[in-house]
Amino acid sequence: MSDKKLAVLGIIAVAVAALAVLQSRISRTFTPPQITLAPLIEGLDVDQVQSIEIKSRDSEPVRLRRKETAFVVASKENYPANLRKVNSLISDCLDIRITSDALITANSENHAHLGLTSDTARYEITFFGEQEKALVGLLIADTDRDENSSSTPVRLANSNQAWRLTDAPYISTRSIDYIDSQILQVDRQKIDQVTVTDPNQTAYTLKPVPDSTDVLLVELPPQKQIRQSNARSTFGSLTSVRMEDVLSSASTPSLEFNHSYVCELNDHLVYTARLARNGQKNYIRLSARYTGPEPQVQQQVESEEQLRQREALFLAKKNAETFTARHSGWVYIIPSYKADEMTRSLADQIEDIPQPKEEPKDPNQPQLP
Repeated sequence: MSDKKLAVLGIIAVAVAALAVLQSRISRTFTPPQITLAPLIEGLDVDQVQSIEIKSRDSEPVRLRRKETAFVVASKENYPANLRKVNSLISDCLDIRITSDALITANSENHAHLGLTSDTARYEITFFGEQEKALVGLLIADTDRDENSSSTPVRLANSNQAWRLTDAPYISTRSIDYIDSQILQVDRQKIDQVTVTDPNQTAYTLKPVPDSTDVLLVELPPQKQIRQSNARSTFGSLTSVRMEDVLSSASTPSLEFNHSYVCELNDHLVYTARLARNGQKNYIRLSARYTGPEPQVQQQVESEEQLRQREALFLAKKNAETFTARHSGWVYIIPSYKADEMTRSLADQIEDIPQPKEEPKDPNQPQLP
């Protein structure tokens, strides 16, 4: 190898070594930017929240108001709210997290374009304290979706800073969404009998067939048999009753509750439903009563079986009182199929007994005179 080539290789080696030293120094001095994660809503004392308002473009405002340790839906005449659903709303808002690199703007002039004003936001949630003082407000815009990702602008009502969320909460925006739609649920195995009475005071009673899903009709008319499919659904109507809406009794003075449905359980608990129909809507009022013996005070000596029986009586009586107190003064709108089940006429529960088919006559047999 010539001296010239050796010199060139030496220069290259020195350059490579210098580059390696430079890269090493850069790697030791470079610090990647820190991305911090923080809650959007800070310092909100949930115990101080006295009411919550949810606004949206697509529905009427929802107002939830604290009543002692629970909430009521003020926009539904102060009907009790489902506490689980209210807590879910609060936690969904408090769980919103923002990152330091997700700031969109700090200029209020951009809020309308982003959908973060009271007129343009998809959701506006405000938490109020005593004397209707706003504690914190939250505005959430529509989600901007593309092929690779999606983001949702969000900001606090008292701040100009708007942030981009990659996992925005879904907010329920109807008053009925904050109410427990399940208004009655009865164990079918506990039902002793069901009595249905129509506006003409014509009544019939259904009882369970032991060790079967079938039911029987008390005083079945001659030459008739029960329609089991209809009778079974009527008998088990109270195993699940859900409402579509709720009104106070004072709001429905003209309704005639002229159908009744009485369900007697084997623990002395009796549920009574009275039904009315107005146009396409079906209404129901609910109550319960205890018909068993008065539960006795615990005796000094009591067997385990006696203890269970006494506690069952206390529980049934308490359930009747609690149920009636909760539903007194309220009228529920229920689905039409449920109302049809509970108001079936006697004629819809029975049918003619099929007559045996006559055997075809053999033309080759001699005919008797």
